[in-house]
Amino acid sequence: MKERIQGVVAGVLIGALCTGGAVFAKHMTENIEVTYDNIKVYKDNVLCELKDSNGSVIEPFIYNGTTYMPVRGTANLAGMDVTWDGATQSVYLWDEQSFGEVFLTDVCPPYETDWCGTSTSFKMSGETYGNGIECWGDDSVSLFNLNGKYSQLECVIGHIEYDNLEKSVTFIVDGHTVKTFVLEPESLPQKINIPLNNGLQLKIVGDANATSVSSLGIGNIIVK
Repeated sequence: MKERIQGVVAGVLIGALCTGGAVFAKHMTENIEVTYDNIKVYKDNVLCELKDSNGSVIEPFIYNGTTYMPVRGTANLAGMDVTWDGATQSVYLWDEQSFGEVFLTDVCPPYETDWCGTSTSFKMSGETYGNGIECWGDDSVSLFNLNGKYSQLECVIGHIEYDNLEKSVTFIVDGHTVKTFVLEPESLPQKINIPLNNGLQLKIVGDANATSVSSLGIGNIIVK
C-alpha cells in the first residue's frame, strides 16, 4: 500500500507538470461523484497530511479509478512551492531552493500611487536601501496587483533623513488590514514580515506626517 500511494504522489506531480491539451482547455462546470476512502499518503515511511494555503487538511479522493490529490499539499511534500495566477487560471510549481530574492517593485510595480513613489536608493539612519517606496505625505497610497502569486512580504521600514516625527505604515491585503507599524521619532529602521496569503491586491498606506524635510521609507521589499 505504501509503495502504491507514493507512486500516486509522483504520478500526480508528473501529470500536473507534463499533461497538456484538452484538460486545460475546458471552461465548464460539471457535477461528478467521487469516493473518499481514507487514503493515506506517506513520505519516507512517515504518514503525512496534505494541507491547503490556510493550513486546512485536504483529503485525496478517487474519481473514475484515478486518485486525485491537492496540488499545493502534494507539491509541498516534494519540496516545491506553489503560486496561483488568478488572472490566467494557472498553477506554478517552483523549486524552493532556487526561488531566490524577488523584489516587489520589479515583479509588481504599483499600478496606482498617491503622495509616494518607487525608489532605487535612499538612506535611513545612514544606511542605504533600495527596491522600495518613499512616502512623502499623510495617507500616501501604493496599490499592487499581486495576482495571488505570493504568500509573504519582507521589508525594512524607517525614517528618511530627518526623523523627529512619528510615522506609520499599514499593509492591507484584499481590503483587510493585516498589520500597522508605528515608527517613533528617532527610531532606527526595523525589518518586518507581512503575510500576503496569496492575495490579489496589496495596498500600502503610509502616514509620513510629512514636512519638506521628512518622509517614510519602505526598502528592500521582497516577496515570496
